[in-house]
Amino acid sequence: MKNTVKLLSLVIIMVLFSCSSESIIESETSLQTVASKAKANKTTVAILERAPTVDYTLEEITGASSTLHRNKNGITVNFKTDGLIPGNAYTLWFVVFGDEPGPPSSTHAAGHIVGGSGNGNFSGHLSVGDVFDTPNGNMPVFNTPLTAEVHMALRTHGPAQPGMIPDQIQTIDGGCRLPDIGFPSGPTLHADSDVVGYCANIQVAIHPAID
Repeated sequence: MKNTVKLLSLVIIMVLFSCSSESIIESETSLQTVASKAKANKTTVAILERAPTVDYTLEEITGASSTLHRNKNGITVNFKTDGLIPGNAYTLWFVVFGDEPGPPSSTHAAGHIVGGSGNGNFSGHLSVGDVFDTPNGNMPVFNTPLTAEVHMALRTHGPAQPGMIPDQIQTIDGGCRLPDIGFPSGPTLHADSDVVGYCANIQVAIHPAID
């Protein structure tokens, strides 16, 4: 009888241990899945600018980065850069590529006048259902926050001009008096300038699509 009780106790312990081990494995797998999704939903990439000596060659800006957070409701970006011209107006643009081939859609993310340090810290949010300022035919509204390829394009509007500052930090062509040489459409970039009326894309961060 004692041996039977001991054997039964041993079986119970083995069953409990087996269940406990399976629970631990399942918990570890679940945590790994959550961590993997969290990593995919937050990406930090380098910010690029045109190399000063070679046309159309891009190089990373030391210490600059763009972080994109994704969830089912939209995307949020924090774009930290430097080397900007104090007193110039800048805008940051979401440039979103759809699942179908074709040009991207774009919309305003942020904008302000840069101070004496030349550092820029821009943050913006794009919600699902928002209408793009410049849509393409395939994507008039934003609806792919978890998967879309997203470029963040920084645009200079030249020195701040009295009476024009709201337009310079909120619109695509605010303060532009010279022939426009750039539009937020991807990684083709130009040099910055302190010439009044000069507008161009000067920096870009490329957040790749997520499967």
